[in-house]
Amino acid sequence: MSHEEPVPSPNKAKRERSTRYPGVPLAESVELCKFIESRGLDGLTAGDIAMALGYKNIKTNTFSARLSAARQFGLLVLKDEGYSLTTLAKSILHPVDPDEVPRFYRQALMEPPLYHDLAEQFVDKRVPEANILGNVLYHNYQIISSAKQSAAEAFLDSARFAGALGDDHILRPGGVPAPAPAVPPPTQATATAPGINPAGPHGPQTPAVPSARSTDIRIDLRLWDADQGKAIRLRAPEVITPASFERLLQTLRLHLRIEEPTAEFVEATAEEIETEVKTDD
Repeated sequence: MSHEEPVPSPNKAKRERSTRYPGVPLAESVELCKFIESRGLDGLTAGDIAMALGYKNIKTNTFSARLSAARQFGLLVLKDEGYSLTTLAKSILHPVDPDEVPRFYRQALMEPPLYHDLAEQFVDKRVPEANILGNVLYHNYQIISSAKQSAAEAFLDSARFAGALGDDHILRPGGVPAPAPAVPPPTQATATAPGINPAGPHGPQTPAVPSARSTDIRIDLRLWDADQGKAIRLRAPEVITPASFERLLQTLRLHLRIEEPTAEFVEATAEEIETEVKTDD
């Protein structure tokens, strides 16, 4: 009796596959490595790391994207079933010369094959904004349409963090040159009356330079709903760059576990709202 191969249904959509790319920026991968070392998770399994981060399932997209990105940046390596910090990661976390850390960041930036190819394409050239770069990834690098924007944003954020992309949007894998020091304007001579020594009786007088005042801000945010009674306290400079703000958000996402409110809380809240409505009526 012959067996015929099943004919695939014409209505079944074929799943679109994408070229491998880091799902999170480099800064978030560095923070993950810091977390792994600080919690003594170096060399442990994905399940152990996920549990420490508050994930119940290692297949959660957010967790798997973080773990995969750290491997692509050359910061984690899989040995047997454990994930270990690489020499590059340890050089970043424990630098002998702190001035070398930006170079280690740029080394990690060049580890993913996709990023290496983009660096060759745009070296010393202006990199397009995320929406246009996403289309470049879609047409030239086989990144699927649903992932092209996030892939482009991750590359731009990583390049800025590594110091390879400046405000002019020119990609310099060797590092953005430091700006030239500003030349102070010449001081205006003060007119003096004849016979008066402008230097004073005790030699030249240097005008006092006002000391810099602290511009740090403090935020005490009292939470509400299921988090009532808790507070978030933050101290930060009054002015920061977009890259620093993005890194702050990435750090918060890494260390905070966001949970949905329990069914009991939702039910209690609904009853409270219903009571308020009846009272208003």
